[in-house]
Amino acid sequence: MTITSSLVEREEQLDALEAAIAGSSDSGKVVLLSGEAGFGKTSILRDSLNALDHRYKVLFAACEPVGIPAAFAPLFDLLDELPPELRRDIRTGASPSAVHAGMLDFLKNDHVVLVVDDLHWGDEATLGLIRYLGRRISATNSTLIGTYRPEEVDLTHPFRLVIADLGSATERIELPALTVSGVAQLSHGLEVDPVDVHAATLGNPFFVEEVLRSPGTILPPTVENAVLASAALLPEPGLELMQLIALGTDGVTLEILLDQYHGAGTCLDMAVQRKLLVVENGRARCRHDLIRASLVHALPPVLARRLHGRLLGLLEGGVAHSPDIAKLAYHSLGAGDTEKGFVYSLQAARAAARVGAHRQAAFHYSNALGPAAPVPDETLNDALLEAAKEHCLINAFDQASEFAGRRVGLCDSEIEKGKARAWLAYFHSRHNDLSAVRREAIPAIQALCTGSPSEELALALAAIAWVDLVEGQWKDAIVLADEAVAIARATNAPSVEVHAATTGGAARSVLGDPRGRIEVAAAVDLGIESGAEEFASRAMNNLGLIALEDGFLDEARGQFDRLIEYTIGHQLDAWYIAALATRSWINVLAGLWGEADLDLERVLGQRTCIQTEVEALVIAAILRTRRGDPGSTEAIETVLGRIEGTTDLGSLIMGCALALEGAWIGIFPLDSAAEMYASLVTSPALVEFKSGRSTLAFWARRLDLDPPDGRIPGPSGLEWAGAADDAAVSWERKGFPMHAAVTQAMVPGADLAAAFSDLASLGAEGVLRGLRRELQRRGVKSIPRGDRPSTRSNPFGLTERQAEVLALMATGLSNSAIADELFISEKTASHHVSAVLSKLNASSRLQAVATAVANGWTGPDLGSRTR
Repeated sequence: MTITSSLVEREEQLDALEAAIAGSSDSGKVVLLSGEAGFGKTSILRDSLNALDHRYKVLFAACEPVGIPAAFAPLFDLLDELPPELRRDIRTGASPSAVHAGMLDFLKNDHVVLVVDDLHWGDEATLGLIRYLGRRISATNSTLIGTYRPEEVDLTHPFRLVIADLGSATERIELPALTVSGVAQLSHGLEVDPVDVHAATLGNPFFVEEVLRSPGTILPPTVENAVLASAALLPEPGLELMQLIALGTDGVTLEILLDQYHGAGTCLDMAVQRKLLVVENGRARCRHDLIRASLVHALPPVLARRLHGRLLGLLEGGVAHSPDIAKLAYHSLGAGDTEKGFVYSLQAARAAARVGAHRQAAFHYSNALGPAAPVPDETLNDALLEAAKEHCLINAFDQASEFAGRRVGLCDSEIEKGKARAWLAYFHSRHNDLSAVRREAIPAIQALCTGSPSEELALALAAIAWVDLVEGQWKDAIVLADEAVAIARATNAPSVEVHAATTGGAARSVLGDPRGRIEVAAAVDLGIESGAEEFASRAMNNLGLIALEDGFLDEARGQFDRLIEYTIGHQLDAWYIAALATRSWINVLAGLWGEADLDLERVLGQRTCIQTEVEALVIAAILRTRRGDPGSTEAIETVLGRIEGTTDLGSLIMGCALALEGAWIGIFPLDSAAEMYASLVTSPALVEFKSGRSTLAFWARRLDLDPPDGRIPGPSGLEWAGAADDAAVSWERKGFPMHAAVTQAMVPGADLAAAFSDLASLGAEGVLRGLRRELQRRGVKSIPRGDRPSTRSNPFGLTERQAEVLALMATGLSNSAIADELFISEKTASHHVSAVLSKLNASSRLQAVATAVANGWTGPDLGSRTR
């Protein structure tokens, strides 16, 4: 009897997949097919792809669960189908841009259906390719299909950012668990109770198949036991042969198996009959990853080492420039061969770094440089620095500093130790550990000043200059940055020159010197031209910040959009996340709060530098406060606790402004906010920091506090000078709608209804509350209620995102499912659900949904009714 669950209760998904592929004839499509392990993603794909006719060129590649995959690993499955030049670029480890462009041309020149299976195991280069193709797929007539397991893609998984970046051409298809009815359909004619089977398997199609395959037996407690029991029935050497195949991750060739094991043919045939193996293209592999994982997990350690060693021996030979380097490293480590593990891991790390696969490179370096690795002295210094750089690029700053610190311990002379400490200082700076930067950079400078000028001396000077910039010591930063630039040029160190010039230019800009912007722009160009991608990203970031500090929102957004594209193309997630965070702040200022939400949802929870984490927390707290959402006070307290003790002037100003705004709205103690303001407003740096003074002055004016020392620039200065009307006009021209509305309300005889309406259109319920408080304090009569226009159809004032969440609640989705649907964290989804319950005064989800139904808010257009 043959039992197949691949198409049971999958008609809707098959139709959607078929429609997406057919629709790509007019404009290319991306399809993301998701489902838990065992839900039949690969099966449904093969069923649908087999039905396509000759008009389609179907290519199927899979990411494999090898310990650390090679860059572009799935593309090696497709080499014979690709154009010769693209094939060569992939084989030789060409730059990612060459592979990206070649694959895009390939998709443009034919009607291709490209499937990349199991992207949750994808290497970074492959994920970068998916991101690149997905954003441009509409210019082709091809379909890009990616499958993944949602349970594997948590908030910090690199594929999460890829999913968020894919454009409007993306079709999402999710495979659910089978219902009891589906289990009954599969078990028709068998003496089993579908309800019991469903309860035991939770509707997982793979588990259902395994149970129904032996309906007369007791249900195994785990799938692992079922797999091992089935494999144990194979004749010798069946179980060991199965375990060898499982360790091979992508299987093992029949030629090798028949050569290595007497009687392998009979065992293989029986394993295929028992649905343990499949044989395709001359390779035997486990039919499902759940089978593979079960066999690997049950391997005794000694046997695992022996089998890894056997696979290592089979793979060795003529693979110096092939993707098998990653597999050689994997099997070497599995075999306990530390010497080969070091050699292959180091080769794999450098190969991954060449194509921008920084996560893979970092993992391989970690394996190569573990405590047991027999590292030759002559290679250790370079390898440790390379490892530190790659870990820095994936935001693993602690590990980067650890590798850099090991270099310091290897040095014999003070000069060499100074050079090593300069790099250690730089890695501390990327984590925003200001005191650690000074601790390492100052003695490095002292040691290196006694010798010839060097790249490391310039780097140490640039590190201290950066600390001065962050702490608001602008003039000191300029002096040190200029010195670092001169030394970097003399020693032909363009990366350090870009780094130092960015710092010097940013400091000059703060002091009002127009040469600063020009210097940073030149640093951007030098970084791009010299291939100093990380340093070019920092320069772009600062160029955008200069525009933002000057109040030019459109220019700032353009700079950060450019940075986002650049970092996507070069797999620089740290600067990508930083750019998203700052763009979210630009959108908050511009009144585009929905767009700010989307950027924040990508950023919050990501592992990144302290500065970006704090910035994202502050912006999220500001949005929550301005909207009047529940938990606003707690969000403010979280931010203030996070920045306590920091010397980062920018973080202190943002935190103080948040506290002042919270006090104005009435959700945070005024005395605490005023105390923080008093300690900050006397800082000498603030006298020279015009945008910081403007930010604090706006909220100080609302609370009748003393103004900051020095001239207050921009619209805030106009209001303090008594020209509130001119200030409101200036805010409006700059594109700051909230600031314009609040300031306009302070004009004697102003049209308060218009100001309140503007704020209501933003969903600024918290700001409206604060404005009413201020107007009452100033003795203004006839203050409008300020009801939002949307409340005529939605009297509880849900934001657009909250309306989306309510619509999904009405379909019965859990918080986790809502998070998956909206590509937000489960914690964020939970917050939105709590806000909905609070605004609807509902004690349960059921009551909230009942309120929505009663008011006619359910359905696909719920979100549009609140705009």
